[in-house]
Amino acid sequence: MTYSEPLRVPQFGAILFRAAELIGQQGSQALDALGVDFDARHTSVLLVLYTQGPKTSSELAEIIGHSRQLIEARLKSARGRRVFASRPDPHDTRRRLYEIAADAQPVAETVHAIMREFEPVYDALWAEVGVDLEQALLKMEARLADKPLIERLQDSRAVDRQPTGAESK
Repeated sequence: MTYSEPLRVPQFGAILFRAAELIGQQGSQALDALGVDFDARHTSVLLVLYTQGPKTSSELAEIIGHSRQLIEARLKSARGRRVFASRPDPHDTRRRLYEIAADAQPVAETVHAIMREFEPVYDALWAEVGVDLEQALLKMEARLADKPLIERLQDSRAVDRQPTGAESK
């Protein structure tokens, strides 16, 4: 069997996934080390509710950038631990508003304060790796929303098929 040269591009998604997993694991370890009993997977939801007040699962999904189904799964598991509470939306009783449960307010304040402490830590990490990774990834998301990968591949193939100056004469 003959093997071809390894591909760099398909590894990109795996690298992003590994980095996200590593940040999640280390975030959980940090909370544990600081004595905070909180599942780090709920941090994004907690921070939105802490800073912006009650939201529906659809609003949370839009703000955070995850699917509504994923947000609802996280809300359900966190509600079981009494981190979040829900109530009917007074403007539309078909919808539910989620908020931080009263008993979880002290944990929410602590997590929010710790995340503020992490901001300069991330800034230093971005300086260490030579790129503001957060801004770079946000730009990448925007560019991919404007022009998906398949269009980029098709454009690349079209350029590869164009004749060179000597061939076109």
